Amino acid sequence: MRSDVDIPPRQPASSPAPPGSATTRRDSATAVLLVVAVGLLMQCGSAVAVKVIDSVGVFEALWLRTVLAALMLAALHPRWLRLPKKGDRLLLLALTVCLVAMNLSFYEAISRAPVGIVVAVEFLGPLAVAVAGSRRLLDLVWVVLAGVGVALLARPSGSVGLAGLLLALAAAACWAGFIVIAKRTVSRIEPFRATTLMLVGASLIVTPIWLGTGVKIVGQQRALLLGLAVAVLSSALPYFLELVAIKRVRASTYGILLSIEPAIAALMGFLILSQRLAHREIWAIVAIIVAAGGASWASPSVSGRRSREVGT
Repeated sequence: MRSDVDIPPRQPASSPAPPGSATTRRDSATAVLLVVAVGLLMQCGSAVAVKVIDSVGVFEALWLRTVLAALMLAALHPRWLRLPKKGDRLLLLALTVCLVAMNLSFYEAISRAPVGIVVAVEFLGPLAVAVAGSRRLLDLVWVVLAGVGVALLARPSGSVGLAGLLLALAAAACWAGFIVIAKRTVSRIEPFRATTLMLVGASLIVTPIWLGTGVKIVGQQRALLLGLAVAVLSSALPYFLELVAIKRVRASTYGILLSIEPAIAALMGFLILSQRLAHREIWAIVAIIVAAGGASWASPSVSGRRSREVGT
């Protein structure tokens, strides 16, 4: 079964599409829509996940999200459950471990701090990918701006405690690893298949731990329904769309488009959870958004390296 999103064939290296070609413009427009959709779905799911965490706990919420999403994708296309060739298995395992660590850190963080703030701090991960290895003064500006944003959030009088901030930073580190590994993975494995195998592998990791910590979802029908919503909004759809978007555009373009997510998260936190932010925290989020978007826009070395990895 074909996915709903057509993935264009990889162009030969000898005849790349001209920068102003119709294919390039179409891919760019599609990528914008994909990344905006990812942001809306993911952050709506994050806000709903807070309600699940309040009902059954962090790890149970993570288990529900991961396993339900894996079951849905596996049911849609059982053939994708075949293991990839041996040379790609270690890469897929690394991506899966990054996913579990990133989501666990993120869920622990949003159980302690407002969603918009946690998502903003998490964006230090893509920022680090964008400026890695750079010696340009402009990239130092983005790093300093992001640091100012984190410093504003870390003030004792704010709504983020030390534990929440450290967990958000851990999620950022895992996201950086996820971006780098995902870019390599989708150059070797079709995105939908990679998404399915990644979520099934994550389910195999979290299920034994979930059973060992004690099952707390029995009789929690509301939590189960919300967990299903989170699985669709935060995993099944956005991970696939994210992998497709990564494959269609340069890393720099992807980073710029993705940098709107903290603002979306803050909006969803307000609409769904009534989470209000202080003016200082709003400015901190803005600083991190500008830093993440600016670093991606001004980092041709990173975009070139990522583009060559997928042959686009």
